[in-house]
Amino acid sequence: MSLLLVTHDMGVAANIADRIIVMYAGDIVEEAAVHEIFTKPHHPYTRGLLHSVTKLDSPKEKNLYSISGSIPNLSDLPGGCSFHPRCPFATDECKKKNPSLQKVNGRLTACIFAEELVKRSDWLKPDDNLIVNEAENLPVTAPKEEVLMEVKHLKKYYPLTRGFGNHSIKAVDDVTFSINKGEVFGLIGESGSGKSTLGRVLLQLEKATSGTVKLQKEELHNMNRAGLRKTRQEMQMIFQDPHGSINPRWKIKDIIAEPLIAHRKIEKKLVYEHVQELMIKVGLKKEWMNRYPHEFSGGQRQRIGIARAIALHPSFIVADEPVSALDVSIQAQIINLIKDLQQSMNLTFLFIGHGLSTVRYISDRVGVMYLGKLMEIAPANELFSYPAHPYTQALIESNLEPDPLKNRMKTTINGEIPSPANPPTGCRFRTRCPLATERCAQEEPELNQIAPGHYAACHYL
Repeated sequence: MSLLLVTHDMGVAANIADRIIVMYAGDIVEEAAVHEIFTKPHHPYTRGLLHSVTKLDSPKEKNLYSISGSIPNLSDLPGGCSFHPRCPFATDECKKKNPSLQKVNGRLTACIFAEELVKRSDWLKPDDNLIVNEAENLPVTAPKEEVLMEVKHLKKYYPLTRGFGNHSIKAVDDVTFSINKGEVFGLIGESGSGKSTLGRVLLQLEKATSGTVKLQKEELHNMNRAGLRKTRQEMQMIFQDPHGSINPRWKIKDIIAEPLIAHRKIEKKLVYEHVQELMIKVGLKKEWMNRYPHEFSGGQRQRIGIARAIALHPSFIVADEPVSALDVSIQAQIINLIKDLQQSMNLTFLFIGHGLSTVRYISDRVGVMYLGKLMEIAPANELFSYPAHPYTQALIESNLEPDPLKNRMKTTINGEIPSPANPPTGCRFRTRCPLATERCAQEEPELNQIAPGHYAACHYL
């Protein structure tokens, strides 16, 4: 069977593909065998994509590499090579001539200087003076341990009423943790683990079945409508889908202005002045404020969503997989932007993600969820260097790197995640854990401290 795989995920491409075609602005810019693409790309765009991939060892004190700018509108392509406005190697000749695919060193590439570029000593490593980031390289500072969000014994059950008796889907089941002021708390786990549900319950977009959620020591669960409306100014969300989370019929200025108009009694003229400031802060031109969402790329639409989220200068933001729908270079731009805003505005984030490398890079601490339960919590570097829980170990071992040779030897977690309507007794992970014993089936492990700041829910730690 033949398979055409279309993906943003370079790790998946490296693991599955035999040949890779790289496209830019509607054209094929490179075609080669998978090992050729990843060991020695021949087009500047391919090179930029590979340098933009966040890895488990990406230095946290530096901004991620990203290709400058964004992909052009297909109805308004630049003359010559369509990549030349973003290419660090572009010359005047690139602006005049649109190169066709040519055979260079046994593969196809659409760059007139490919043969010369691949001989450069710096071709396979990003040069600092070629990197264009959204933010300066800000120093990483440890947040003060002042609790902003406190969660205790939180449960969110969805009752099943048709033919299931009294069963419920236990999306979040007895979760306890806290998030410190000014920190980024990452949350990872497979789909169906309850991560997004937890985020929505923290923001009171869904009501908890039981348990408490406190923001700045104020309990949110029992607040009346007026109190909750006032508190919502302190809590915002960045959604996964930058297109589906904004109204396509509204102009950008009205989308960003919505929370200001809803919560602040200020003149409309002043509102739009503030909108312009927000657009500049997230890397958008203020002249674009009268445009509609369909006129923007996916990365630009996510910037619009971020501008709306920070409009009220909230203290807490849930970022629910904010880069999963973007290509790797735009992911790097958005992560750099979020990191810059977090530090410059002293924001606190719950950052939900599947990309382990991205979550490790941006987070101060990370929680691991499985089937509605927290399995492990630890400082980000410690969790990825010394994972304690068998589930965390398996997740990290399954992480696909943009290296075809490494990925062919990867192991995977056995089986499927069980139904949250009928979770296993004892430890939730025991049905897939290679180390499970009889005790794991009979007794549910508690989330206990195994080292300073490091917690895990396993009987044998």
